[in-house]
Amino acid sequence: MKKQLQQLSAYQPGLSPQALKEKFGIEGELYKLASNENLYGPSPRVKEAIEAHLDELFYYPETGSPSLRKAISKHLNVDESRILFGAGLDEVILMISRAVLTPGDKIVTSEATFGQYYHNAIVESAEVVKVPLKNGGFDLEGILKEVNSDTSLVWLCNPNNPTGTYFSHDELESFLERVPSHVPVLIDEAYFEFVTAEDYPDTLKLQERFDNAFLLRTFSKAYGLAGLRVGYVVATNEAIEKWNIIRPPFNVTRISEYAAIAALEDQDYLKEITRKNAKEREKFYNIEQSKHFLPSQTNFVFVVTDKPQALYNELLNVGCITRPFPNGVRITIGFEEQNNKMIEVLKQFNY
Repeated sequence: MKKQLQQLSAYQPGLSPQALKEKFGIEGELYKLASNENLYGPSPRVKEAIEAHLDELFYYPETGSPSLRKAISKHLNVDESRILFGAGLDEVILMISRAVLTPGDKIVTSEATFGQYYHNAIVESAEVVKVPLKNGGFDLEGILKEVNSDTSLVWLCNPNNPTGTYFSHDELESFLERVPSHVPVLIDEAYFEFVTAEDYPDTLKLQERFDNAFLLRTFSKAYGLAGLRVGYVVATNEAIEKWNIIRPPFNVTRISEYAAIAALEDQDYLKEITRKNAKEREKFYNIEQSKHFLPSQTNFVFVVTDKPQALYNELLNVGCITRPFPNGVRITIGFEEQNNKMIEVLKQFNY
């Protein structure tokens, strides 16, 4: 076994509602609001697409998801050769890390961001440099200072998970203008569809100027396909060609491909979901206690407190499973009824 695996552990997902009921003897409804899933679910067209292709389950998928690649190409107006799919962004991050990193290389990213950037770098014996957050968000200037000749990848999460904060178009453009052009900058936009900020980056536009700016997106969040695992990266033809060597030949299932195409085609449904999310998100920031919340452009709110376990327990008492962190609790925005219950807890909590 690789020695570096000793400093890592397997991903530990939060307990399911049923497991929590059994563990704590809880009766009544429990709502899982810990993983930033889209509780509204995917477009009805997704179920129709799945049912229409159930007789094809014995076939292997088409390698590289050509039909979905064509749909994404048209949707984003980018060449098909610039798109690579993974079984969720987790696999995309793994493939890129495996293809690029060698022992002694360095990645630069932020503290308190998506852990798979660190995890996969360590597996490949690379050094990980974590720059502290600034006001709950990515410190792009601090990250820039850490980039040097040993840097092989820079990981940016925008909006950031778990804080929900974002950096603007001008901030990203300024960063890309100064980072060495040979250093790939991976911009993870998993929560892109939930953003309402007008100054959020147009990363596709920036890619026209910066060949080292690579964009990651997913169908797991706003599109509601977390259980089917479809994520993708938009990069240069040359990068995709090399990363494609790492990609398992049948990594995205046939059913997942049909489901993602159906979800992508129903943009009206997506807009309705994101509108509902923005409306419910605003409720959290309309209470006095929102001074304890980091500003969010996602489908979750990060509550800063030095008593995260106590807050987690109080939210659990009203039937809401959230995600505690050392310095706070991340709350997925749910349905109106659930949100109202959580807001009442937040109004009464002693931070």
